[in-house]
Amino acid sequence: MSPGDLRKMHLWPVTVVQDRLPDHERVNRELIILFSAYRAEHSPGPAAAFVSPDNFSLDLDNPALDTLRRFIMDTVFDVSRELNQEYWRQFRLRDIRVDLTGMWFQICNDHAFHETHVHGNCSWSGVYYVQAGSASRDRDDRLPNGMANGVTQFYGPDIEHAAAGHGDWGNYYLTQNTFTSYPQDGVLVVFPSHLKHMAFPYKGEQDRVIVSFHAQVNATRPIEYRYGLSSDTD
Repeated sequence: MSPGDLRKMHLWPVTVVQDRLPDHERVNRELIILFSAYRAEHSPGPAAAFVSPDNFSLDLDNPALDTLRRFIMDTVFDVSRELNQEYWRQFRLRDIRVDLTGMWFQICNDHAFHETHVHGNCSWSGVYYVQAGSASRDRDDRLPNGMANGVTQFYGPDIEHAAAGHGDWGNYYLTQNTFTSYPQDGVLVVFPSHLKHMAFPYKGEQDRVIVSFHAQVNATRPIEYRYGLSSDTD
């Protein structure tokens, strides 16, 4: 670089995708019927929350579930292609596919929640809101105790630095390290599986119903990592 040539780089962004399923009203009605029947058959009794096994749908032939599965796979493929197209061309990949390695539903109420966690054995994860119920619609929509109701909160990597590091007006931007997803019926949120997130406690007249998943993006050619020294030192 020459003196005076300012080079400003924004490195290592985190990509999160939101999309809405077309005809989600019909699909969601059918999913709620399916999930309610499954819960009635497999739940030992009343509880604040029910979580299905992640392979509950393997033997199910259900058009609504198939529609949702295809929507998820298409969305994961699109974001993966956008972020990786340079590498897909470089390695001349063919027959790239999305494999759903886990897919499960959750029904919750009575302040049930899911504490902060990440997902393993996949590159992408996500949540699909079948029934938002009384979940908070925006930042001003709160429970009487001041907490957001049933939202999904994501925690960016900068939260690790803001927690115990020095803070002044030079790095105040690091405090902007969370993203709140306000549930809406039919909305799918896809995020990197390593991203920390939490489902806040939910309470409402209707249950909060979601579908979660694990997704891998694979091809006939095995993945290759290059661990040698890089020559790009500019």
